[in-house]
Amino acid sequence: MVNRYIGATLRSALAFLGTAGILLLSGCGGGNGAPNNPYTPPPPVVPALQVLPPTITVYPGTPATLTISGGVPPYRAFSSDATALPVTTNVSGSTLVLAANNVAAATTVTISVQDSASTTPFNVTANVSPAPLLPTTVRVTGNTTPGCDSTDNTVCSGSTGTARVKVTGNGGNGIAGRSVRYDVIQGNFQLVSTNPAQPLVQTLTVTTDANGDAVVVLNVPSNTPTQSGIIRATDINTGQSVTGSFLIQQITVDGAVLAVLPQGNTTITGPDNLHCSSGVSVTNYIFGGTPPYTVGTNFPQAVTISPTTVTRNGGAFVTTTNGACFTNLTYVITDATGRVIPNGAYPTVTNELGAGPPVPPPSALVVTPGAIARNNCVPANSFPFVGTGGSPPYFAVVLSSTSTTSPVVSPQNNITSGTAVNVSGITSPSTTVVQLADNSSPRQTATVTIDCTGAPPPPTPTPLVVTPQTQGTATTACAATQTYTFVIAGGTGPYSVFFQSPRPGATITPASVTSSGQSFVVSGLASGAPPAGASGANNITIVDSGAPALVTTASVVCQ
Repeated sequence: MVNRYIGATLRSALAFLGTAGILLLSGCGGGNGAPNNPYTPPPPVVPALQVLPPTITVYPGTPATLTISGGVPPYRAFSSDATALPVTTNVSGSTLVLAANNVAAATTVTISVQDSASTTPFNVTANVSPAPLLPTTVRVTGNTTPGCDSTDNTVCSGSTGTARVKVTGNGGNGIAGRSVRYDVIQGNFQLVSTNPAQPLVQTLTVTTDANGDAVVVLNVPSNTPTQSGIIRATDINTGQSVTGSFLIQQITVDGAVLAVLPQGNTTITGPDNLHCSSGVSVTNYIFGGTPPYTVGTNFPQAVTISPTTVTRNGGAFVTTTNGACFTNLTYVITDATGRVIPNGAYPTVTNELGAGPPVPPPSALVVTPGAIARNNCVPANSFPFVGTGGSPPYFAVVLSSTSTTSPVVSPQNNITSGTAVNVSGITSPSTTVVQLADNSSPRQTATVTIDCTGAPPPPTPTPLVVTPQTQGTATTACAATQTYTFVIAGGTGPYSVFFQSPRPGATITPASVTSSGQSFVVSGLASGAPPAGASGANNITIVDSGAPALVTTASVVCQ
């Protein structure tokens, strides 16, 4: 009985709550997105425009990138100095590639990025630094040890030496504080580190000294056979690298071992399937025995050997092809005592045909027109030219400009043959040279000279105004002694002032006004009716010297 009572009570309460909920929804507009729903979601929030990194250092020849986010794409970019750091105006996607031109000194450039919904740019500071210069090779010098008669580009077994590169700026002065990484590329040697736990390493980063020299110590283990060592130095900031090869010379008793390096076969491939190579050189080094050494070959007509007599231990001879094809050319090397290399351990050289058909040389790269001349250039003017021939795609850069504004080249990269390149942003008087380069090897270039040496356009003159424009009243009597003064402003001086139909005795002084802000005086207007046909007797015309001329009028009202 009690359970049936409780169940009936709960059913009544639930029914009451359901009815109340329906009434409540009706009072709120019925739900289901009714017009008076106060919870309509707000419009999406557009994140602020941002470019990372906000400050960047760019080196010529080493591209850098900026990443754009926020705002409303697509984005546009502008450079405050397109000569040092040109940019593509219309950014593709959210990445802006920076490719600096060569600069003589460090240059600060502002890169302004705008989105499509605002004119307020996000400015990035780009520091364009002159590209550091590395030498053509790594200089290796061995330390003097007994039995090792050469230290120039030679390190003997069981000894140490140094590897050195000098990092310089455009002026040839050394740059201090640059990080340079050395890597062992080939050969049985190590780099000496300052880490006691790992004193010999294959890779080591050092810092240039006050003279710009980056120096590492090389260690060659004892009893290392004679061989070639190759070491590479890389500028950490720019990625530029240079390699150097040197001799690792084994120390032997009385120098009895005669050897030539490198060993093995060197195969040279011709440029195409019709020709073997010509002018390609292979260098070998002779060690041990007793110098001088005499060098011969089994194909004397197919190559040139220089020198045929090597005068010192560790000296080199060079084999140069002349276009003849051959397989396994070898050498006969004899020292001063008649000793030859044991077991005929000579290197060999093969000069064989290439794989593909001959490649026709590219046509000449041509730009049309090659010269553009225009007077009164303004930044809004566009100067198009077209590149053809060569090996596309092309790229365009501003070589020089005397314009007070920065020239803009569009497009700059991946330019196809026949595509127009537009140059703008130039102000007179100036001369701008734009270079177009292709992708052939060797690279071809052509230039366009834009001559804007004419004077800049004159500014738009201000309106010609005379003050006051009218003097006197219709009830005022004209009097010959009365004077009326007017002031001219605007237009282009000097100005001519004259009556349209003068009364007898009326004068204008001066009749030619020199410059804006000066005045003229009207006098001698006698009373009485004007002469016949002189209805505009008191009307005055003012004409300036502009082209076209500006005209205005003034008048004296009297009778």
